[in-house]
Amino acid sequence: MLHRTLLLVVLAGSFGLSRARAQEPAPRAASGLEWNALHAEHLFNRAGFGARPNEIEFALRGSHEHFVEQLLVGFTAPADPLFIDLPEMPQRRDFESRDEFDRANDRFRREERRVLTSFAGWWIDQMIEGKHPLQERLVLFWHGYFTSSTRDVKRTGAMVAQNELFRRHALGNFAELVHAIVRDPAMLEYLDNNQNRKDSPNENLARELMELFTLGEGHYTEQDIKEGARALTGWRTTDDKAGSYFQARQHDAGEKTILGKTARFDADSFVDLLLEQPECPRWVARKLLVHFEGVEPEPKRLEEYAKFLRASNWELKPFFRKLFLDPRFYAKDVLAERISSPVEYLVGCTRRLGLTVPPQVIWLGAGQLGQRLFDPPSVKGWDGGEAWITTSTLLGRGNMAGMLIGVVKIEDVLREDPLEIEPDEGAMMDGDTMGGDVMGGDVMSGGGAKPDDKEKGGKRAAKRKVDLGPEMGGLQRFTNEFYFPRINLTARMQRAGATRDTQIVDQLGSELLPVPLSEASRAALLEFLRIERSGLALEDGKLHTAGVKAEDTLRRLAHLILSLPEAQLG
Repeated sequence: MLHRTLLLVVLAGSFGLSRARAQEPAPRAASGLEWNALHAEHLFNRAGFGARPNEIEFALRGSHEHFVEQLLVGFTAPADPLFIDLPEMPQRRDFESRDEFDRANDRFRREERRVLTSFAGWWIDQMIEGKHPLQERLVLFWHGYFTSSTRDVKRTGAMVAQNELFRRHALGNFAELVHAIVRDPAMLEYLDNNQNRKDSPNENLARELMELFTLGEGHYTEQDIKEGARALTGWRTTDDKAGSYFQARQHDAGEKTILGKTARFDADSFVDLLLEQPECPRWVARKLLVHFEGVEPEPKRLEEYAKFLRASNWELKPFFRKLFLDPRFYAKDVLAERISSPVEYLVGCTRRLGLTVPPQVIWLGAGQLGQRLFDPPSVKGWDGGEAWITTSTLLGRGNMAGMLIGVVKIEDVLREDPLEIEPDEGAMMDGDTMGGDVMGGDVMSGGGAKPDDKEKGGKRAAKRKVDLGPEMGGLQRFTNEFYFPRINLTARMQRAGATRDTQIVDQLGSELLPVPLSEASRAALLEFLRIERSGLALEDGKLHTAGVKAEDTLRRLAHLILSLPEAQLG
């Protein structure tokens, strides 16, 4: 009860207070940035998923420039792609009876869910291992930028292929990525381009291509969308959604007038036209700057980066090299000013603690906290920022961290109430949850009526009421059967020479937090340790002599630290 009370006292403070504690040396205007541990930690947080203590030491062995170059190419050889053996979808003509076909279809869906669960775990592993942290950070970013959802796509192979597309282009060329995305099977299915025919255009892909992917709202007209939809006609997915092809007889080859220019636009020339617009590099540069810095860029700075991106012919590596070497990236209003997403938070906790966690636990846990990989809530992706934090999700994050450490029961982590989301008309509710055969829910059955193409945003209306019961069962099964927190914080503190209360709090806070402790948080943690020692009748500096009780105290201290506002920043 005491540690919960102290936690609530600390959480009563604002995030702004803890952010203000980030103290960094003033950048040298003439000679560049002073490369130190605080700046290295900041770069690991933004260009990856947090740093283990030895990784900070590694970053500081060389120059700032050298470390940025390593981030751009990765630290070790990339992992081989996960071998995916996709099941073959049964065809009704191959079965004598409807019952046989239905049973085969059930087996097919279970196998699809198993593959999705395996691939999600592989992706989480790539984030945790940190072989190429910037690449994986960008795969996650593009997943929320060029959004597709398994609920609508309903084919694991298409979602896996899209993830691999993001990985190939993560640090490549933005223009090439946009050209690829308008023929990506998952995107074509998600935004209904299979229904986009010359005699009956569907505007969903054209609308989101302009509004969310390239220009932003207000820089095109409804007529531009209609004409753009005509340019995208003819691109369809194969029946199994494993590939896409161009069906010439369904393409409108006539002249279209888009953004004031008239030509016989097709998909590629339409994309080229969008990339030529001055708003396009501003839109992309702003999205990247806000994601990696956590604050809106000043207009002059945005224009600087937009021009640089366009002058670099949409190549992303030069953009990030410039950003990560820019002293303004390490300014006070950028340091500790970004709230981590659930995936970033849980992967960061796992890395800083040095734990080996079944990756599906992280995947399912992030879903509990509001970020379901392969299942963004709408075509806009996740809102991010302060939307990640509510009283409920903040306590949920702390509970999830406590479960990883082994001091919180799984029952305290799992949410009992279903997530209520406005359902589609006719949406199928049959346990439709993320998480594959582990949870027993029917990921691929999503079903339900398609949104009216005329409704603004299209897929934004395609929301469902999600029953989390199977997901909770899957997470409980994974943690009970496959997970034991292999961690020894007592040995860790002794190895660091941290025996006194102040040393322990400072050492553990430094290792587990992405930003420095605030004075209020530090005082609360010291009070917790003092009371715990008093209960064990130990003097300051003797906690390590208490054996199992010492380890229990340190784990509960780590739980408090990872529940602090500072732990939610990155």
